[in-house]
Amino acid sequence: MCGIIFVATRESQKRTVIPEAPEIIPVPLPVISEDIPPAVSDDEVEFVEIRPSRSDIARNAQGTFVVIDKSAYTLEVFNDGEPIKEYHIAVGKNLGDKQRVGDMRTPEGDFPVVQIQDSSSWTYDFRDGKGPIRGAYGPYFIRLGTPGWTGIGIHGTHAPDSIGTNVTEGCIRLNNNDLAELRRIVKIGDRVVIRD
Repeated sequence: MCGIIFVATRESQKRTVIPEAPEIIPVPLPVISEDIPPAVSDDEVEFVEIRPSRSDIARNAQGTFVVIDKSAYTLEVFNDGEPIKEYHIAVGKNLGDKQRVGDMRTPEGDFPVVQIQDSSSWTYDFRDGKGPIRGAYGPYFIRLGTPGWTGIGIHGTHAPDSIGTNVTEGCIRLNNNDLAELRRIVKIGDRVVIRD
């Protein structure tokens, strides 16, 4: 709506139209609920890792599937999603995922079995003053395809009291009888998941 105002000047009369000011309608501001917690920084928030269970990992797997839990020192075998065997193991001397050659960590991830070798005649020198030890790897070496790392596998031991400890250079170690049984279950191409 416009109002018309007549302005008279000495020279002449002019007609000027001045718009009216818009009507101001008060709008209430939103009320902030006291139930809303105040903002916090990431430093103040505790993040909780939700780890799937071994059976959750293997639930939809077909065929033979192995889950190695480093922190629990267990190797569990599944067949078509059902657990069929569990063994106690030893893992890398140092905690965490493998970062570099020689760091004595067991790598974490999803790896295939790429080779199964007779290791009964193999020797190894643990540099403990005892010299090379024949049968250090037990009867078999189940080699895993671990991209970026070579020589990682599941094998036996000449030191059964080491099971349940962090002692290896990165491999997974079982008692020889357990390894012989595992050898009859797994085959080349089977998946092995290693987690912390």
